[in-house]
Amino acid sequence: MCGEVRLCALRRGALRSRGNRMKFLIDTNVFIPLEPAGESDIQARTAGAIELARLVGVAKSQLYVHPAQREDIERDRNVERLKLRRMLFDKYPCLPTPPPISLQLEAEVGHAEPGSNDWVDHQLLAGLQADAVDFLITDDLGLRRKAGRLGLGRRAASVAEAISIVRDLFDTVPAPPPAVQSVKAYSLDQTDPIFDGLRRDYPGFDNWLTKCKREHRQAWVIRVTGAAGLAAVCIVKPEDSVSFLPGVKVLKICSFKVSERYNGFRFGELLLKAIFTYAEDNSYEWLYVTLFEKYPLLISFLQEFGFDATCCRTALGEACLAKPMRFTEAERDALAPLAFNIRFGPSATKFARAPAFVVPIQPRYHCVLFPEAERQLELMPGIHPCGNSIRKAYLSRGPIRTITPGANLLFYRSEDRQHVTATGVAEDTLLSSSPEVIARYVGKRTVYSYDEISRMCQRDVLAILFRQSRSVRNPIRLDELRASGVVSAAPQSIVTVPEEAKEWLQTRVLG
Repeated sequence: MCGEVRLCALRRGALRSRGNRMKFLIDTNVFIPLEPAGESDIQARTAGAIELARLVGVAKSQLYVHPAQREDIERDRNVERLKLRRMLFDKYPCLPTPPPISLQLEAEVGHAEPGSNDWVDHQLLAGLQADAVDFLITDDLGLRRKAGRLGLGRRAASVAEAISIVRDLFDTVPAPPPAVQSVKAYSLDQTDPIFDGLRRDYPGFDNWLTKCKREHRQAWVIRVTGAAGLAAVCIVKPEDSVSFLPGVKVLKICSFKVSERYNGFRFGELLLKAIFTYAEDNSYEWLYVTLFEKYPLLISFLQEFGFDATCCRTALGEACLAKPMRFTEAERDALAPLAFNIRFGPSATKFARAPAFVVPIQPRYHCVLFPEAERQLELMPGIHPCGNSIRKAYLSRGPIRTITPGANLLFYRSEDRQHVTATGVAEDTLLSSSPEVIARYVGKRTVYSYDEISRMCQRDVLAILFRQSRSVRNPIRLDELRASGVVSAAPQSIVTVPEEAKEWLQTRVLG
């Protein structure tokens, strides 16, 4: 396989994975909706928790509870419910000989009194930190933040994210996810359930949506085949300037909503990619969005893509986050390559102080990861989230053993076209021959089944996490690459670009 790079599309059909399986440790806030002790205990999250348990079973993986969670169970003052919950808790295997809370863990997240809620949380983190389990499943944002402080953020997942991870790794997806569709606001169904939450938050929402329709505002939607209602929606509004951004061309993200049924499926990222492309194509200088601070996950998500809080507040008390789409030379020079890409990107990249690599990809995998680079296709044509999303992962068995954060990746479609068609910026890498370690590392953004990872791990595999920066609208041909000294021949594995060729490459890619 060209380049030793294996890009595996999500396959449809029955589970085909074999060998070791993943271990998931569930928080008490997952156990309770999964095992309601009465009709009053059935929660909005119950359906998702049950779906997760079903998929984990199909994948022949395992859900675990931690013995320390009995402290949580025993806090219930309803005697009959407590008795039932004790029995339900015993349905699940407890993590055997759980590791103690380490001094390093306490130093990072603080001391907790034995038996307290925080102490139980720290016990769960200790199991994750010791690799007793592959993922911790929790809908507790505070616990997930603590995992992030321990460097374990990629392995702490919500129920929805865990569902996506299991589907991706173990090939249980019955049909591929949809792409983003560009529409006008007047085509939106005002009665769609996705608007219910917005209607509760904003008085006069229906009048506002009617105004959007009459103004023919740009919108994007995601629909799931066979499912009622929208999976995600976004509406934008062009503005000449705003109070905190005077005299510049601004695009306001007026609404940005993913249905709770599809949290964790990267649909928010698909919407952002559409917005960024639209903003760049129409020369907007800034993006901004207003939202209530009671949505910390959405705020954190937007910050991961370069949005920063401003001092501005709306009359309703919303926070305002803004992202620049233009930059000065001073701003470019002041930031490291990866930070620069996050703040001003995704298309903003810098070649100075950053290595560059050519990564060959076979056509059948190229079309999955970079669908918008395919011929005769329009914006957002792909059917896989991994192709339309910004953050992606690659696995390579080539001779390159490390790629530094901020490095430029030039993806070369081999065999038929022999062109560089897309670019990316490296975030992080991991070298391992363990399928479990690789699966944990790429789990939230993988396009690889566990089988595929296992077959590759007969020897060391380099896992590369990266952000796609752009599609090269005028693809770079092999003869250009050779003439400019970027490569000496058609690349068969990842190739380091010589320093003397980077200036030409920068001009050719950035235009």
